[in-house]
Amino acid sequence: MRDWRGYVEERLGSLRIAHGEAEDVAAELIEHLEECYSVLCSKGLPEKEAYAQTCARAGSWKELRRRVNSAKRAGTMTDRVKQIWIPSLVTLLASFIGMAVVLRAGIEPIQPRGVILYLPWLLALPLIGAAGAYLSRRAEASRWRVYFAGAFPALAIAAIFLVTFPFAFFVDSRVVPGFQFSALAAMTVSWVILPLIALCTGVALEGVRKTRAATET
Repeated sequence: MRDWRGYVEERLGSLRIAHGEAEDVAAELIEHLEECYSVLCSKGLPEKEAYAQTCARAGSWKELRRRVNSAKRAGTMTDRVKQIWIPSLVTLLASFIGMAVVLRAGIEPIQPRGVILYLPWLLALPLIGAAGAYLSRRAEASRWRVYFAGAFPALAIAAIFLVTFPFAFFVDSRVVPGFQFSALAAMTVSWVILPLIALCTGVALEGVRKTRAATET
């Protein structure tokens, strides 16, 4: 009996994919080679010749490794688009549209201690976060990707703050003249912390809904 497992593992080498996926690839190749070898032997070929023909049909192992790694990278990129970027863009666009509607309606914000609160917009954010989480989970995303997609609007604003304000304070004060740290704290609460809490609440509630639906079925 030929040791096809040892043959495949020796020639396949290490793949730039997860260990479990590499084992699946190896198992498929082993099964294919064993089947091919058995068919050739059943046709009356000597074992040595059947072995040689089976090995020849395997083709270039270098090319096979390249194709497996390329297919994995393409699959990973596709997964990221479906699980992260499409849901993230949906939540970002929905949050901007929601704010535009509030401003268009002329709704005035509440401003306790300099914190700007557009209550209708904040109340809509859990729904927006839940929508992003739903799209991400439907694409079979992991937990952190689901929360990233659902909370993306607040994370995007946080990234803008991290880029803009250090530059304004320490490089060129003309970017935001007369700006104070207290104002930065109020803006962070207004546009990052509170929206982040609202969006993550929606993500969590959508997860609860999905769990209950799975339990009932």
